Amino acid sequence: FYSADLQSTLAGHNAIETLAATLPKKVAHFAPFNRAQYIESKSLMAGYLLNSQGDRMLAKNSVEGRFPFLDHRVIEFANKLPPKLKMKALNEKYLLKQAMKRYLPDEIVNRHKQPYRAPDADVLRLNYLPEQVQDLLSDRAISDVGLFDYKKVKMLIKKASSNRNITNSESQALMGIISTQILHKQFVNNSVASQ
Repeated sequence: FYSADLQSTLAGHNAIETLAATLPKKVAHFAPFNRAQYIESKSLMAGYLLNSQGDRMLAKNSVEGRFPFLDHRVIEFANKLPPKLKMKALNEKYLLKQAMKRYLPDEIVNRHKQPYRAPDADVLRLNYLPEQVQDLLSDRAISDVGLFDYKKVKMLIKKASSNRNITNSESQALMGIISTQILHKQFVNNSVASQ
């Protein structure tokens, strides 16, 4: 969904090398599974999982969250475990399920992991978008910001607002586009206007 200008700017930029340069040297000695866990916790935990998928979703529903698995003692214990106990043949939370097996029904212990997410692009199926969001997704607004290709974005909006199913990655892309447009309006446009 990136515009041709942005694609050209990003050409030759290696995101993996950029990420690797920010990691502590000790990470190179971690087992691949533990390295992936470290990177995910550093890149997704605070800004995405706890914020979008935790705090916002909880606040919207007037719930104060508690995150017992983020207690530093639990994390220290889990970090010392070998990868084979953390996930067994894509059976996530294997050790936790085994430890709790006697307290939980079989259908809970044996079911596949189910993500618990805050609403995303499915809200567009309401066929009503607030005027501010419509403005942010207009040809003029998309072109002014210059980060996205309006024709591609328009096709995605059309698909999301129809009765056709959109994939998880399309939903995430659309929410990313809307979020980027909002951030640009709030921080870039307002910053330029105030100068």
